[in-house]
Amino acid sequence: MPDWLYTYFGEVIKPLITAKEDRRLSMPPTFAARDTVAQSSPSFWIHPPEPAILLSRRQFGPTALYRPRIFLWLPHFLVEKLYCPKCKTNVLEKNGALPPRRIFDMQDCFYLIAWGYYCRKGCQLHFTGWGHAILESLPPYLRLAFPAILSYRSGLSHNVMAQLRVGNQHKMGPSGIHSLLTEMHTLHFNRLHLQYLEAIFEVISQREANGKDSQETLHAYISTKFPAFGNFGDPQCYAGFVPSKRYLAEMMNKAIEQDENDANQHTACLVPDQIAIDDSHKASCVESFTTYLING
Repeated sequence: MPDWLYTYFGEVIKPLITAKEDRRLSMPPTFAARDTVAQSSPSFWIHPPEPAILLSRRQFGPTALYRPRIFLWLPHFLVEKLYCPKCKTNVLEKNGALPPRRIFDMQDCFYLIAWGYYCRKGCQLHFTGWGHAILESLPPYLRLAFPAILSYRSGLSHNVMAQLRVGNQHKMGPSGIHSLLTEMHTLHFNRLHLQYLEAIFEVISQREANGKDSQETLHAYISTKFPAFGNFGDPQCYAGFVPSKRYLAEMMNKAIEQDENDANQHTACLVPDQIAIDDSHKASCVESFTTYLING
């Protein structure tokens, strides 16, 4: 994780989820926003600033354009009581914020922010806010709002998982989806880079037209006045990354395994004329009976 992202989490995101009111954690402003024309609607998401608006205000800080979307998964604010998934009767206590979890989406990445929980009065087990146990204990409408399928350290958004499923059905496996993600992620970065350069060019053109530019060359002016935008894979700049083909294949298999019970139930509900009947057992039975007659 690049240094600028650590700073962003520490200075912007941390105060949102640790603010207190009467010695108790207060609900994040994005949860409490009113659904009116003048104000933003309630949302789990913290969206980055619009690049075009920042550039129109002549704010040429590349790290502001790098900022990812943030998904605040704080279910304890959305249910009356968050019970322990194992004990069922004891209420969980908050046990500190978890490290941000990077999730790969179709054209960029976003980060999950959640709390850890502890069953102090019961089984004394620890639970992660995005863990399977907590998700299964939530009401279905709330559980369906969770935006990703997680691996050990990362995860894929439901949009990417849908692409994997559809691609697999139409003979476009993880290799094709990997190429698609690579194209979409780099295209998103290139678009941001182009906006940045076009805004700089506009500023320089205006200054040259007004006779206020004393630099001899355009290159000298840019190198002394504007920071470099960086490369897609630079770990201290944009830090772009696309999951490997093997990772995509493993996540697709994981999603299929999670749906195994539903698939079996669906197959059991099909009418007989939609089921391919296997009669191979009859041949083996006839062969066995014939052998028995020959051998007496």
